[in-house]
Formats: sequence, C-alpha cells, structure tokens
Amino acid sequence: MFRYEKFNASNIVSAPPVERVVEFSPSAPDAGDVARVLSLAVDGKAVSAEANDGFCSVAGRVNFRLVYQTRDGAVKGVDYNADFSLKAEGGFLADDNPSAEVSVVEADVDVADAVTLSAVVSVRALAVRSTEEECLVDAEKCYKTVEERVFPCPVAAKTTSFSVSEEADAGDIDEVLLVDAQAVVTSATASEGIIAVEGRVRAAVTFTEDGDIRTRDMLIPFREEIPADGVAEGDEVSAVAWVRSSKVVLAGVPGANIIRFEGDIAVRSNAVRMRTEEVIADMFMLTNEVELGREHKRFTFFGGMKYSSEKVSGTAPLEDRAPAESVVAVPYARCYAAKAEAVEGGALVEGVLAADVVYRDENGLNSVRAEVPYSVEIDGDFGEGVKAVCFVEDVRVKARRGELELEASVGILLTRCVCVDAEYISSVTVGEEKELNTSALSLYIVSEGDGMWDVCKALTATPEDIMKQNPSLELPLSAGDRVVYFRSLA
Repeated sequence: MFRYEKFNASNIVSAPPVERVVEFSPSAPDAGDVARVLSLAVDGKAVSAEANDGFCSVAGRVNFRLVYQTRDGAVKGVDYNADFSLKAEGGFLADDNPSAEVSVVEADVDVADAVTLSAVVSVRALAVRSTEEECLVDAEKCYKTVEERVFPCPVAAKTTSFSVSEEADAGDIDEVLLVDAQAVVTSATASEGIIAVEGRVRAAVTFTEDGDIRTRDMLIPFREEIPADGVAEGDEVSAVAWVRSSKVVLAGVPGANIIRFEGDIAVRSNAVRMRTEEVIADMFMLTNEVELGREHKRFTFFGGMKYSSEKVSGTAPLEDRAPAESVVAVPYARCYAAKAEAVEGGALVEGVLAADVVYRDENGLNSVRAEVPYSVEIDGDFGEGVKAVCFVEDVRVKARRGELELEASVGILLTRCVCVDAEYISSVTVGEEKELNTSALSLYIVSEGDGMWDVCKALTATPEDIMKQNPSLELPLSAGDRVVYFRSLA
C-alpha cells in the first residue's frame, strides 16, 4: 500500500576551530649560535584525523624554518618540526571519515637565552557524511500531493599526490637557506569518470651567493586528471591542495648554478551531484486516520569554486628602526583570510598579507615581519556561505625612507557553501477507521491561511469532487469563502 525509496545524500559535519600553542626548543649545536633571526617561515599540516562519537582526534605537525645570522655574522638556515595533538569536539560519529585543516595564526621566536620557537595553530576538523534517506514515494487508495525534493548525493572523494619540478638559473650559490612552498587549486571540473584539477605551486628559494642573500621565486602550474568512477559532467567539485614535502637540488657549473625545485603535492577532491526526486509531500485516506512521520533535514556541502587574482598593496612602518636603504630578499610570504562571507552579488574577503623582509640599513643586515591588511570583493554566487583559501602569487617590496612598500598578486580560492532543505514523509501509521459523515450536506467556511488541502481533509473529499460541486470557487482560497459538499447516502 505504501512504497518507500532510499536516496543517498551527503552532509558536512564540522567542529568549531580549535587553537593550540605549539612550542619547540631545538637542541642542535647550531641553535646556540643564533644572534638574530632574519626570517621565520612556519607552516602546519594535519598528519591524521580520527573520528569518535562526539569529537575528532587530530595529530598535526608544525614546520619551523629559520634564516638567521650567527654571532660571527654568517647567514645560516635551519629546519625543525614539532608535533602536536588535540581534540575537536563536534557532532562526529565513530564511523565518519574526517579530515583536518591546519593554519598558522601567528608565530614567534625568542633567542634571548636559547632558541624557543612558538606558533599558534588553528585546526578545523570536518567530515563528509553519507546518509540514506528513506522517503514515501507512493501510497495507494490515498489522496496525495507529490513534490520535488533535492538531495546532494556524494559521488566521489579522492586524495591523490604527484610531483612537480622547476628550474631557475642562479649565480655561484654558497648555501641554500630556506625553501618556502605553497600550493593552491585554481579550478576543478568533472567529466565522465574524471576530476580535472588545475593549480599552482609557488616556491621561494633563499640562498647565499658570495655571502649575499638572494631569493628566486618560481610559479609552477600543474594539471592532474584524477580517475573517479561514477563522476559525470555537471557534478559539483571542490578541491584543496597542499605541499607534502619539497627539496632543492643544485646543478650546473661553478659560477652558473641551476636551482631545481622538486615538490610532492597532494590534492583532496570531492564531487557531489544534485539529484531531484519526487516524493509525497502530504497525504490522507478517505477511510482511515493516518499518522505521518515527517523528517526535516538540512544538507550542507561544498560545491563549486572560483579563483580570483587580486592586487594587494600597502606600507609597513619600520617604527623606531633605522631607515631601510635597500631590500635584500623576501624569504617568506603568506596571505591569510581572517574573514570570508557571502554578500549580495559576491563575496567579501578580509585578511592580512605578511612577508619577512630582509633589508640593509646603516647598521648592516636587518629584517622585519611586514604586514598589510586587505579587503576585496569578488563577484559571483556563493550560496549561503563561502570558504576562502589565499595564495601569494608574487610579492615585491621596496624601501621608502622609514617604511617598506609592499605590492603583491594574491590568489583567492573561494568555495561555495550550499545548504539544501528537504522535508519528506518517512513513515505512515494507519489508525482507526474514520467515523462516516452521515450529513448529506456539509459547509466549510475558509479561515485565513486555509488552502484546498485543509478543505479536503475537513470534508474527506478530493479536490476534484469539491471543485466539481463548487464551480464558482476560485483558487487560491480566501478567508470567508463558503465550500459546499453533497454526499450520496444511498
């Protein structure tokens, strides 16, 4: 009598961001010879994420990379890792397959007595949960209304890794001090059985040449076609990329070295299909009372992306420092999105461009963490929410008397956050037989807000019979309308 169908759906389960302070004190012999830190590059990543009922356990790693001057004036570079773990409380279930995103909020280094590195990381745990929604799709001997419902159906979730490389000419390199690399996705599209992902890797290699500090920037494009069974053209795709590991290999001949950057890149992608299904929205029986079990679900998912290159510029004061005479190198640069929200006609992204600038003043080498706030609006339709990932494509710094002037091309990857509401009948319980109305004539006076459905239920009649007997009745109904219904009692 009643027929149900199960429809696949997906929903994003997330926990509020959790901040954690990570500290590390290196014990290497060279750590005691740090006179001045010229650049501190800090990145964080999640190593593992495990779901439990009510929380997600995240293990991560912070990578500290320093460029510093020794007490005898030499310039060195060093690399340290520090592990951390935390618990992110949220609506997780033990069988969820979560992931975690780690961003560095701020970082510092203290070299007063010994080197102490610290970073504040923000960790956001989430999982894409697949569910089966059982819906009533047919009911015999009942009057019913059928409506369409939209279910976001998970199609594929893939994580893949690949290698990129690039070469740049250099002079006579003494030593590589620092490799700063970041990856971003610029587009992700679905076709038959394939998720095509395009993106960029920016690698900044800082080294010494004849005792002077130099930086070479490389912007490396990539494109990967990821096999994904079941994916079809038109599916919504979201993706994120990160650098798993990187290294620099020196080649060439003395006086004309070649810097070769090699990076291991990872991409995590998800494909979702919006399926429209017909379900019974409401029903009643002419002969029996029925109790309807209704479900109301809100499905949240990431779908569709837009990458936009924006210009960011500003000045950073040197405050009480001696004026900068020339900029030597920019070993580290990052762009952070402190705020991203969907607004009418687009998205508003606010954040900070931060760069470590090594420069010369009257006292020799010096450095500063220069920060420039920015606010940009990007056109587009981003649903009810938006997630932003920022990427420094290139950065240029000039010395202007008592301040530094920064100009950068910043890439902003915006991912739509879409919410879909679905209400449906998940169960029907048939109750007692209705007491027959023995009146040959019934009168129903329409109240404010009543529709034909209310009249049908009250008179136990179909809309066709009511309209046949009330040909002058106009829809939609208005308060005060009189509906007459005749019954044959023979």
